[in-house]
Amino acid sequence: MEKDHILPLIFFSFFLLKPISGADDDCWPASCGPTEPQVRFPFRIIGQQPSRCGFPGFHISCNKRNRTILRLQSSRSYIVTRISYVSQVIYIDPQFCRPNRIVDVNLTDTPFDFSSVRSYTFYNCSLQNFGFMYPAVPFPCLSSGNYSVISVRAGLFPPGNMPSSCHEMKTIAVPVRWDGDIREELELMWFTPYCRSCEMEGRACGLKSDDDQTVCLGSSRGIPRRAKYGLSIGIGVPALVCLIGLVCFTASRARDYNHTHHQSIDLFSITIIPQPPSVRGLDGPTIESYPKTVLGESCRLPNDDGTCAICLSDYKPKESLRTIPECNHYFHADCIDEWLKLNATCPVCRNSPESLMITTCSSASSTSVDSS
Repeated sequence: MEKDHILPLIFFSFFLLKPISGADDDCWPASCGPTEPQVRFPFRIIGQQPSRCGFPGFHISCNKRNRTILRLQSSRSYIVTRISYVSQVIYIDPQFCRPNRIVDVNLTDTPFDFSSVRSYTFYNCSLQNFGFMYPAVPFPCLSSGNYSVISVRAGLFPPGNMPSSCHEMKTIAVPVRWDGDIREELELMWFTPYCRSCEMEGRACGLKSDDDQTVCLGSSRGIPRRAKYGLSIGIGVPALVCLIGLVCFTASRARDYNHTHHQSIDLFSITIIPQPPSVRGLDGPTIESYPKTVLGESCRLPNDDGTCAICLSDYKPKESLRTIPECNHYFHADCIDEWLKLNATCPVCRNSPESLMITTCSSASSTSVDSS
């Protein structure tokens, strides 16, 4: 009966989630790899996100190694290292660490700011005669144990002032921030579209209409509202099904338990046979009935045993000894009294005085019968 209730819920959740999960009109954040920067408006990944999810000119692609690639109008491609949506800055690797890639970075006809473009000259300097000084920027990735590669902003050193051990490699134009300098990572800033206010409020930014106007979307940046509904249903419905299944299983087990518990079993028909208590020692009167002897000066006993088998001490004159008459073994009275209270057997021969008495009586009876 429980299955008849669970199966309709499963089919209902499947058909309900299918159109929600298949919707492609929501702009989800995406990335080229697990460690790659998150890509969202104004950028979009070509082939992964719809065109309406990005702003014109802000196209991102993924290479075969799942690296995030930015292609500029100059047909040059750069690896994107990170993106700051609040500062509206994208960081790219100019690949200066490859000698054949020390070239100009041209931002003409791109949506990125290039108002501050500076020229830098790369030098190959011998380590023997050259000491680093500001404003020289070292590039360890191009250096080795015998030489160092540095870059110097053009115009800071008058011609002929560079050390003779430094040989000019190439002069390039590089866009930099007003308060920055050339580095192994370049910062490209954009002003249009302006989404900084949305990002600071924690809201997503997107296109309002076809006139390229932007607007802050939703109450918070992240998963779109429809996607949240889909996730809520996708998680809630299976959880509800599991809960119903657990309740049904518990109810079934409870019914089985009640059926077993209420079977016609006459509990009073079970006979409990009491077991006799285990008698471990002898009672006081029995122990006191055993002969008690006070040793004389010679300490001689009939069995020539001069040591108590319980405390392992030698007998001394005037000590009180008690003997077990059935086996004629002697012990200190105090020792054997405590022993017999706990054990009904002789410490030496391990025979019970009562069994010895029974054996003796049986032997005597059989002798009388034989003699008659």
